Amino acid sequence: MIEFEPRAVVLPSGNVTYLDAGAGSSEIVVLLHGGGLDCARLSWRLLIPELAKTCRVPAPDWPGYGGTDAFGRPYTISDLGQWLMAFLDHLGVGQASFVGISMGGGAALWSAINRPERVKALVPVGSFGIAERAPYHRLSYLLTKLPLNAVSYALLRRYPALLRRSVEALFSDPKRVTPDLVAEVADVLKTAGSGAAFTHFQRGEMTVTRLRSVFAEDLGMISHPILFIHGNKDALVPIEEVEATLSGLQNAHLEAMDAGHWPMREQPLAFNELVVSFLGRAARESRPSG
Repeated sequence: MIEFEPRAVVLPSGNVTYLDAGAGSSEIVVLLHGGGLDCARLSWRLLIPELAKTCRVPAPDWPGYGGTDAFGRPYTISDLGQWLMAFLDHLGVGQASFVGISMGGGAALWSAINRPERVKALVPVGSFGIAERAPYHRLSYLLTKLPLNAVSYALLRRYPALLRRSVEALFSDPKRVTPDLVAEVADVLKTAGSGAAFTHFQRGEMTVTRLRSVFAEDLGMISHPILFIHGNKDALVPIEEVEATLSGLQNAHLEAMDAGHWPMREQPLAFNELVVSFLGRAARESRPSG
């Protein structure tokens, strides 16, 4: 079993925690977790050992998650993308492939559109940045004005059954949620900052009528290989929106999984196989012949 250790660096923005495995490989895959109840270890601990057999795999905690210092203000996908570039500069990573779930997928797309020289291949998963509006958008916008995340996180800490139901809402089949996974999420809840960080993201991204970061019209600019992975029962980003957006794009492929919004934890074996196979093929095709 390949081990990966938590590490820490200091950037101009403050302290950053991240996981790193497979040091020494010329192929680099950066893993980007999502918002809400998440962190690098929670989303990626089952994928890292598989990728680290052939790649270096850094997986940062976003600002406000894990032990990374928060922005402390409303922020957008663009802010995350610029922060990510500074993080990779510090590691000495010039170019990498990116795998990102939800908010992390949006940051991966931003990177390919705005810093294409830094990107080799992309795997956006249940990605933010495709849909123009959030589910129940106007109500969701109004709720961002209230301190609901802090209240809901306190309730989740107090009531284990409520926490389990919250995890089940991310799956297509609630029976796939294990006690061990719920315990992992409960550990993340002990980190107080993630609720405030997600509230700041929502306030930065949501306007009354739409989300600020929508990349649907810019995807044609991306020349890198792209594999979109999406749960066919994703309640947060309906797969129909992704299918409509990707129709006509030559370099993008969509792989629908029997899953909800968190396929790497609901169907880890199938998910890992898709990612490892795609990135391995992209790496081989990018090498000069001869």
